[in-house]
Amino acid sequence: MSKLRVAVVGAGHLGKIHARLLKSQNDIELVAVADPSPAAQQQILDQIETRTVCDYQKLLGEIDAAVIATPTRMHYQIAKNLIGEKIHTLIEKPMTDSVSDAEELVHLAERNNCVVQVGQVERFNPAIKAALKLVGTPKFIQASRMSGYTFRSTDIGVVHDLMIHDIDLVNSMFSGEVVETRAMGMSMFGHNEDMAQARIQFSCGGIANLTASRCSFNNERTFQIFGTDGFASVDLATSRVTFVKVPDWVKHRKYDVLDTTPEQQEFIRNELFTKILPKSEIEVPQANAILNEQQDWINAIHSGEAPQVTAEQGKAAVAIAQTVIDSIAAHRWSKCDPQSTGPFGMLDKKPSKILPFPTNAESSMQKAA
Repeated sequence: MSKLRVAVVGAGHLGKIHARLLKSQNDIELVAVADPSPAAQQQILDQIETRTVCDYQKLLGEIDAAVIATPTRMHYQIAKNLIGEKIHTLIEKPMTDSVSDAEELVHLAERNNCVVQVGQVERFNPAIKAALKLVGTPKFIQASRMSGYTFRSTDIGVVHDLMIHDIDLVNSMFSGEVVETRAMGMSMFGHNEDMAQARIQFSCGGIANLTASRCSFNNERTFQIFGTDGFASVDLATSRVTFVKVPDWVKHRKYDVLDTTPEQQEFIRNELFTKILPKSEIEVPQANAILNEQQDWINAIHSGEAPQVTAEQGKAAVAIAQTVIDSIAAHRWSKCDPQSTGPFGMLDKKPSKILPFPTNAESSMQKAA
């Protein structure tokens, strides 16, 4: 089997990771990394020692597949051009920032028989897979994804930037369609929401509470699943799973726990998570989820089977994200002021002009305080 000829479009943080991992695989030929920035090209040359070009279109005819790791606003046009040339693509999340654009890419991939995988990398997190094997059928999910302000992905809000990971996960776990979304969000620095909280209900009855912030004083990536067989709390950063098993006698209400003697109540209090609802801590071996994602995509190209995160599923995540963004825009902050809505609703009055950040930022901010 000849090597698959692959390019990476975009030499930012994720583009470098993709390029380095592709370079390390024996069955892949990393043809080039495309980026218009001379500085970014030089970093690729220094760190990965592979060819660089300023325009990915110069690689047409030389490649079989490409990873798109550009800013989100560029995903649609680049993917459209590549898929139109029958080039298989791995599009970093979110697939696009527009439902209609995502829909068009789905149809284009079908017409051109291209394998399109969307970079919803948490699907490849072994801790999530381990938790799902334990909990039975998920009923309620609570997820929190927070970080400090990194100045990355400022062309999109936190819903498309961070929450999209958990949106895709819950959509893969719940059957049916989204029937209701209630959300609120706030912007701190940019032109989009930097913090968001959403409650999403599915037609199967499943409910997800999702929180995302890129303006937080701590980093957190946690995912909690309440299922028919128990509860699992996943620390996505450390791959640690805490599982509480629900015994059949508890699940089926065999005994009336409220009708107990003082001695029995003391036993329940002392042994709740050892004898009644046994708790276990599971450390799942960590894996390189991006590498696994790439290999799943490459295997799909060779086999003709669907990748784990298809273009259709990527589009579905974008569609659900749009319901969250629409709900944020409609959220009313004040009963007295009907105009106080959306991520900028906390401001009494929007400034007519945004001033450049002061050079001596610390002293200027201290004076302002």
